[in-house]
Amino acid sequence: MRIKEKFKSGAASFYIVAFSTLILIIIATSFAVAIVAEVTRSSNDDLSQSAYDAALAGIEDAKLTFMNYQNCINSGKTFTDDAPNDNGVVTCDDIVYWMNHPDCDMVGHILGRIDKTDSGEVFVEETENSSDSGNNEMNQAYTCVTIKTKLNDYRASLSSMNPYRIVKVDLDKANASDIQAVKISWFLNGGTLALDYTNYTSGRVAFQPLNLVNASTPPTLAVELIQTAQNFTMAQLNGTTSSNRTDRATVYLVPTGSVSHATGTTQTYVGAYDSTNHLNTLSAAQIAATNDHRKDLPFTVYCPGDTVTDEYVCSTTLNLPKPIGGERSKDTFMFVVSLPYGQPETDFSLEFICADGKDCGSATAGGGSMGDTSIASLNGVQVLIDSTGRANDLFRRVEVRLEPADNAFAYPFYAVQVGEKLEKDLTVTTECSLPYSAATCPR
Repeated sequence: MRIKEKFKSGAASFYIVAFSTLILIIIATSFAVAIVAEVTRSSNDDLSQSAYDAALAGIEDAKLTFMNYQNCINSGKTFTDDAPNDNGVVTCDDIVYWMNHPDCDMVGHILGRIDKTDSGEVFVEETENSSDSGNNEMNQAYTCVTIKTKLNDYRASLSSMNPYRIVKVDLDKANASDIQAVKISWFLNGGTLALDYTNYTSGRVAFQPLNLVNASTPPTLAVELIQTAQNFTMAQLNGTTSSNRTDRATVYLVPTGSVSHATGTTQTYVGAYDSTNHLNTLSAAQIAATNDHRKDLPFTVYCPGDTVTDEYVCSTTLNLPKPIGGERSKDTFMFVVSLPYGQPETDFSLEFICADGKDCGSATAGGGSMGDTSIASLNGVQVLIDSTGRANDLFRRVEVRLEPADNAFAYPFYAVQVGEKLEKDLTVTTECSLPYSAATCPR
């Protein structure tokens, strides 16, 4: 009996030790798993940031590449479909060819980081101090960077800091006179929307104070059209003709979550609803009439809210009137898109639609309604840079749009109205005259 009791006592001790050991092993394993997971996450975060930095390095090289391309174009170089030769010198002919045949290696080729006959990624060197120049401990590289100048749409953002964008329309294949309408879409879809911030009472729309407007509320947009015929006078910018032609028009687009508000007509607001009963569509006559400020009423645009399937919440089509005195000139065709209330910030896009029977040559890449030949291809209005960076085996991809500087495009930011005539005579002379005296006259 004593032996059995001792056996039971020993077995109990064994089980206690075994379970205690098992619990300690579980706790130690849990700590080890947590430490390994944290180390892995930190390593992945570090690699992700390094891959992102490599992608940004590709963006910066792409900017330099595009500057080289612009210099070649400004020097009079035109596109020829002759592939680059095998010598090691990169010429303007080579640069223009690669810009018109975009591929992953174009930036490396143009900047001489990859030989003409080679392909592959461009390594990003790290330099911590003067003695470690040329190292690449993170194994960083940008693997594919493309630059596209022919796009199907124009995209930008508006905010209180940048409340307007000026878009000079430069088409790839279509003529400016072929453009029948422009489709403007704004406010990216996503999240919970607040579309009831307007108060329709007695035919008026009352806005909440700006500091109370929900950030997820699509903002009111102002879209200004500026256009002329090949020959025009400044006086034509201030009036319309009986044939519904105009050189200037401004439409204010107010979002609403109600179809009835977008189709109805009140004393102060008009629904974006044309004579052929197309919702969110304005006719050329409606747009031309806005040049007369007595008829310059904002238009309410129906925004479906959370049920929308498109990329943007709000969208409307503006059928463009023709300019006064002829067909539209490509040199004076532009839009100004702005936030009249300064907020909320928003993203928007412009797509230019050709008239029936006109093939505008839709671009093969870069947003817009892909493959739709009624959408005009823009040339050089924006530059789309698509860069993929790598750090070890982790990749990051960055896409940006740049707006090339056009030094020949001057837009008046301020205007002075002085009446019928402003004259000023300036004379340059070496003689002194009043109010200077002989003692104070500068020599």
